[in-house]
Amino acid sequence: MLRVVAALTLVVAPEARAQRVTGPWEDGTIAPRGVLRIGISPRFGQWKERYGRDGTREALGVDFTRDSLGPAVFPFLSRLSPSLTALTGLAAPPLSFGSLQTNLEVTEAVTHISLDYGLTSRVGFQALIPYVKNRVHVRAIANQGGAAGTLGFNPATSIAGARQQNELVVTLLGTAASTLSSELTRCVGSQDPSCSAINANRSGAVSLVQLAGDVSGAVASVYGTSASPGGAFVPLAGGALHAAVDARLADLNAQFRTFLGAPTSGEWIGARPVPAVPVAAADLESLSSDPALGVSARPLGDYEHSHVGDIEVGAKVLLIDTFGPGATSPLPRAGSLRLAAAGIYRLPTAQLDLPNDFTDVGTGDRQPDLEFRGFGDVALGSRLWMSSILRFGIQRPDRLVRRITDNPGDPFPELAREQEVGRDLGDVLEFELAPRYVPNDEFALSALYRYRRKGADSYEGVFQVTSADGTPLSLDASRLGIGTEQTDHLMGFAVTFSTVRGYARRTARWPLEISLLHTQVMSGRGIPRIQTNGISLRLYRPTRGNALRAAGSGQR
Repeated sequence: MLRVVAALTLVVAPEARAQRVTGPWEDGTIAPRGVLRIGISPRFGQWKERYGRDGTREALGVDFTRDSLGPAVFPFLSRLSPSLTALTGLAAPPLSFGSLQTNLEVTEAVTHISLDYGLTSRVGFQALIPYVKNRVHVRAIANQGGAAGTLGFNPATSIAGARQQNELVVTLLGTAASTLSSELTRCVGSQDPSCSAINANRSGAVSLVQLAGDVSGAVASVYGTSASPGGAFVPLAGGALHAAVDARLADLNAQFRTFLGAPTSGEWIGARPVPAVPVAAADLESLSSDPALGVSARPLGDYEHSHVGDIEVGAKVLLIDTFGPGATSPLPRAGSLRLAAAGIYRLPTAQLDLPNDFTDVGTGDRQPDLEFRGFGDVALGSRLWMSSILRFGIQRPDRLVRRITDNPGDPFPELAREQEVGRDLGDVLEFELAPRYVPNDEFALSALYRYRRKGADSYEGVFQVTSADGTPLSLDASRLGIGTEQTDHLMGFAVTFSTVRGYARRTARWPLEISLLHTQVMSGRGIPRIQTNGISLRLYRPTRGNALRAAGSGQR
């Protein structure tokens, strides 16, 4: 493309004078008086990485990538501890669904429709209407490379054979305990050799009967039987908890053999409850969406939506202009200066990211902003000029619904944490430089550098709620503002073709500019690493008289 542009510029360059082909970046110009400048700019962005709070690059799905999906991620797991302690004998049983690896990628198509109208030679009105289409690609993989957890979904909730197997374990424990209890009664004062082990340690035998009853109840409550529904989660086959259950039952069997001797066939406790299989993709959906588990959110997965962004309206005033009158006059001598100022009001018209979709990307902030802009253009030579822009945005407070997390990046906050909070986004400061090389009336090559800094967001609200596991929670919305400061350095370039000068000379039918552009966030903190490609089209339409040709009638 650059070779073609270079060849065309050489073809038309000999008789051309440098012309202010504006290109896609902002500058201090306004539309000529009585002219409506219409811009349409579809831009296609993509990102799968972000710059973390320390400025390092990290995968966009880092918050949803965990070595262990335990109680810190899913608080409802904590309520399993008492039953599993009785079942395994472990004071602090390890609770985890295993690991989670999540890859996120966002693609965004934004079409900017801009309207600039020259009310006078120094005052213009502006409007910008963005239409945004977002698509979030999500690939969540649980227990990649093998089972790494200790818990899974209980097969007895859907498989009758699993319930029968669990009931057999409960029956064997009950039979062994009942037999030993009867022997304790029979052996009181007896010299029968079969009573020697019991009489030698009657307290141990009594404790064993009690322990067998506790374990039997734990098997029924955790795994489930025909008479007990059991829990939603049970120890995972091959995991640490299942190994502890197996060791517990083997130890009980050995103790019963010590007191009662070997049974007539098999073992006193020769069966084991049915364990779970590792959590898979469908199980992840249940963990995040099942209302009974407390999170009650949209499962991790691809999502697409379209909506208008935050619309801007404002006015621009030309303060100083030694470039010469009209948008179509040639570039004057080096040192020419143009200064302008603008005020923008941003309307809350965008669609917010959904609080129950943890990977959703909204089409804007959906809150009112006031933004002040200062423009400075200077001619550095007969074919080169530089635009600089300073923007300061004051973001106004509003209210919205958020899930209040204890720590930034908590991946699956519960529904109980969803509250309406006060929000005041941090104010924004931007500085932009855009050098433009204009070899002739038709073409321009331009570059862009932008520095942006946003202050920390502020949230208000304190709430007392109850977690899914019954734990009282005190929520402080101010924690949502932790780590929300942002800085970024963006660079870009554009190639522009213009017929505006040709239209003024009556050699072109339509006055327009078309640009190909590319931008990339090069570094930053707390910001996505966005790469954007796009097209920018500007069409000049006189609304009274023919200001463009009038302005250019004397130019050759």
